[in-house]
Amino acid sequence: MNEPTNKQLLITGASGFIGSAFCNYPGISGYALRVLLRAPLDSFELNLDTYQDLTQELAQKLKNAQTVEPVAGSLLEIQSLRDACRNVDTVVHLASVAHVSPARSDSTEQVFVEGTRNLLTAAIENKVRRFVYVSSSLAQVVADNGVDITAYGRYKYSAEVLLLEAQKRGEIEVVIVRPVNVYGPGMKGNIASMISLVMRQRLPPLPVLDARLSLVGVEDVCQALQLAIECRQAAGRTYTVTDGQAYRISDIEAAIYRSLGKRFPRWRTPRVVLFAASLIAGMVALVRGRGTGIGLRTYRNVTTDNLFDNTAICQELGFTPRTTFYQELPSIIAKISQQNN
Repeated sequence: MNEPTNKQLLITGASGFIGSAFCNYPGISGYALRVLLRAPLDSFELNLDTYQDLTQELAQKLKNAQTVEPVAGSLLEIQSLRDACRNVDTVVHLASVAHVSPARSDSTEQVFVEGTRNLLTAAIENKVRRFVYVSSSLAQVVADNGVDITAYGRYKYSAEVLLLEAQKRGEIEVVIVRPVNVYGPGMKGNIASMISLVMRQRLPPLPVLDARLSLVGVEDVCQALQLAIECRQAAGRTYTVTDGQAYRISDIEAAIYRSLGKRFPRWRTPRVVLFAASLIAGMVALVRGRGTGIGLRTYRNVTTDNLFDNTAICQELGFTPRTTFYQELPSIIAKISQQNN
């Protein structure tokens, strides 16, 4: 890796799960950090009142970061992005929308695609050296013409394409990082929901599920982002990031019960009941016009393998996973317990 020389990083999405972990990551302590904070479209002046309103929560999340300069702006207002990119060496674009519902698909596409285009334009105009885009393994499904293509995956892939086109034109260096589902204290998503429900004794035992999935720890994602920033050979490349393990869903469920000190039930929910519940939940969400995170796609995810390969980033950039889900599970449970109290 190249050694950092106090260069300026602009980070979007710094208040999110991955973003806050990355800003606090010891591996980037030699960089000056500038974080883009969402502000009202009619005002991008970061006066004292605005600063206090926008940074109260962020300051808590980034308490271990050494130097953080907040700037107010919006991905949909290019002048604010031009100001944010001034004197920046590398942009790390983490800002995103976690869940895409049919009711807000148009506005979500704006954030993913047009917002990324605006940030790219501002970066090129300011002669930013490198643009690191945090995409998703769901974009790989789109690229591979998979059968389970989501709106989230489509939007992420569309943003990837416009960035890599700029790389091909020689306008800027681009690195695409595609994490699989990310775990760690403060995580969201289906596994976190499972832990919370088991904790409150509101989830019946799942059927025996031999499907395997790939996961990655948030600290390992931070390691991958540092490599994407510093390694010369990463320019123009796309890397999938996993911890190298294949997790069996029933094993995850059993580990949750063990870590909570709960006896695992002897009976199992019949698979047909899981299918019916997923179908009904999906239909209800469709009628209401908003997603719940549960539906037939959830059923497919827990009954079919969802594995990805991290060979490229390991071989080319020296990425070495340092943790597993089972090692992090106690701290994940502790955080969820704290949030539930």
